[in-house]
Amino acid sequence: MANLFFLVPLGIIALIIFTIAAIMEGKSSNNKGKVVRSVYFYLTSFITLGIVIGSLVFLITLAFQSWVFTEADPIHARIGSPPSIYFTTKAEPVREISESVLTCDEGCELTPSQKSDIERWQTNYAAWQVRRDNPGAERARGAIAAFSFLIVALPFFLIHFRVVQKDAKKEGANGRGVVRNTYFYLVSLASLLMIVITGGILINLALKTWVFPSAGEIDKKVAIRELDPFDISRNGIHSVINCADDCELSEETISDAEQWLVDYDLWQQSYQIRDNAQRQGAATLPYVILGIPLFLYHWRVVRRESKKNTDQNSNLEEKNN
Repeated sequence: MANLFFLVPLGIIALIIFTIAAIMEGKSSNNKGKVVRSVYFYLTSFITLGIVIGSLVFLITLAFQSWVFTEADPIHARIGSPPSIYFTTKAEPVREISESVLTCDEGCELTPSQKSDIERWQTNYAAWQVRRDNPGAERARGAIAAFSFLIVALPFFLIHFRVVQKDAKKEGANGRGVVRNTYFYLVSLASLLMIVITGGILINLALKTWVFPSAGEIDKKVAIRELDPFDISRNGIHSVINCADDCELSEETISDAEQWLVDYDLWQQSYQIRDNAQRQGAATLPYVILGIPLFLYHWRVVRRESKKNTDQNSNLEEKNN
């Protein structure tokens, strides 16, 4: 649910902005309690709307990756590399953990700590295999978390937003103060940024895919070269296989080590078969899909109410004249 992490700084910024708006509105209002109430309802509406949008972005991205951009997120790339094996290089009480190897050139007698390291690795690897064999579980957990936030936040947003809309309609121009304008302009700005930033990413992606394909190929080659440093992870597993007889390792341990090499190769290959264009498309399209209607609705309200205020001020000036 990384989509929701942005809510913390966004909520702090919104609180500061609404506080400034409340101070400005409070200077021209005799009813301080009404101003506080207005800040509460609009700030709650803003934060819960952010949670709703973040949840929907995650769910739409998940749907794109599952049914539309199926090469965007292969299972091995999604769950990460199989766990490497680590051995303690010094005895107790000082234990330094490093990615080391078993040595059996002059015979092999495993220390208790090395046996424990192998057992720990087998446990972690078994857990990784469960995740690999249940590819839907990873996405299901994410979907459940997003739905949970959505189910909680959406009713709160609808209730609070309905109250502020009803108050504004009831009070007319008098109910459209600085706090209300702040909310609508802030949401309009945030949604516009969603459209502009992600739209730019999509245009860049389209150009690399269909107009300048050579640029996209360079990105792929760079991504593949970045995998080379991970090859050091094989050393510990190779030492387990090579020293299996001398160290009297079990058949299960040897089988796990051999299967680990297969899984590790598949994990590396998953980065080469993963379509970065599809991955970026799945991640950015939801922001455009949600940002456009969000911006259009809030900006239409801003324009409509601004026009009403202008017309009312013009009528008052004509009457005074």
